[in-house]
Amino acid sequence: MFKGINRFNDRRISKCLYKNIINNHSSHSSPILLSSIKSFTSLPSYLSQSTSTSPSTPLIHLNSKSFCLNNNNNNNNNIITLNSNSNNKLPIQYNNLYIKRVYSTTTSNTTTNSNDQNNTATILPNEVKDWISKAPLSIQPYLRLGRVDKPIGTWLLLYPCLWSIAIATPIGSFPDPMVLAVFATGAFVMRSAGCVINDMADYKFDSKVERTKTRPIASNILNHKQSLIFLGAQLLGSLAMTLATLNTYTILLCTASLPIVTLYPFMKRFTYYPQFVLGLAFNWGAFAGFSAIQGYCDWNIVLPLYLAGISWTMVYDTIYAHQDKKDDILVGVKSTALKFLEKSRLILSGFSILTIAGMIGTGVAAGMPSIFYVGTGVCAAHLAWQLSTVDFDNPKSCMKKFISNKNFGLLFLLTIILSKLIQWFDQIEKEKNEKEQQQQIKNE
Repeated sequence: MFKGINRFNDRRISKCLYKNIINNHSSHSSPILLSSIKSFTSLPSYLSQSTSTSPSTPLIHLNSKSFCLNNNNNNNNNIITLNSNSNNKLPIQYNNLYIKRVYSTTTSNTTTNSNDQNNTATILPNEVKDWISKAPLSIQPYLRLGRVDKPIGTWLLLYPCLWSIAIATPIGSFPDPMVLAVFATGAFVMRSAGCVINDMADYKFDSKVERTKTRPIASNILNHKQSLIFLGAQLLGSLAMTLATLNTYTILLCTASLPIVTLYPFMKRFTYYPQFVLGLAFNWGAFAGFSAIQGYCDWNIVLPLYLAGISWTMVYDTIYAHQDKKDDILVGVKSTALKFLEKSRLILSGFSILTIAGMIGTGVAAGMPSIFYVGTGVCAAHLAWQLSTVDFDNPKSCMKKFISNKNFGLLFLLTIILSKLIQWFDQIEKEKNEKEQQQQIKNE
């Protein structure tokens, strides 16, 4: 649709610098000319070339071309307007559309002193879609880069840590609050860092995929240098926190996971099983959580737990990958969704069985009571529900089931906690009986 328009492509607007100042512009509904484009990389799909001349329709003029907002609902809720109110600061955002230093001229190209900031044009969103839109504009791209508004990834990274911490904690004791805080913060920071690494590696692919093309690096809102500085700050902060709080064994164990974390974003170029590599990285907490409490790893306990986590990741991330399978084929990246295709339900059922088997193996090695296996059965039912109801050809259904794995992780954590409580009660009862027997012996 936009072929032949100089310096445009059909993706999105990013990082624009307009010169000149509007003079005596007070009407929001009359057309405005934005000119002298210094940096204009792309045009969003929701802008279309307009032939309307009605003064009631807000128009944007770019290099003598007129554009208005696509509006399938035929209402004005999403119309882009230009405002000369000096209280509006730049840069601004509209539906993930970032524009820096937007200045304008009237349609007659009349210009004034560039110091007249009262007539600086801004694009105003009519509604705030998420809490990040309320944050300072300068940090919004970094929050989106780190997926701060999408905590499901943090939960999926944190749960294996919490599982192993709960198992490793001595019966009748509560985990060290500092350890819990470090792992919670670490999961948040490292998941965010992983997203930065992923986006830096995949920005060319992301720009061609509908779901990911608005990500800050793919859309040129942030460059690689800015992203690398952000990544370095996250890694340094995480390292400092780890060195200050965790034992040496755990520090070395966490360090050993960094090559896997770094390799994951590149695996989709070479193998249909990047989800397996993600499982290796995301479930490393099964080792680190246990060692943070005990100072070592009981491999009879943590290895089955780790394998259960990897199998679980294969389930939820394959479901997630089905959202992008059409775009993945077009851009040439690989995933288990493309490998399994119509056999996904059957194959993921096998991985679900492996997940539950690993959990049971962990329970046996840790000497868990019978309630543990009841809870594990509930977890199995949750996986069965996911796979029996997910529509692999419906992105919304896939996302819903993917997010539901937060509940699966919580169910297993509660199973472990309940089992440890029952072990504690049993221990108290045992100690009480032993004291009574000793007292009877003394009385005799």
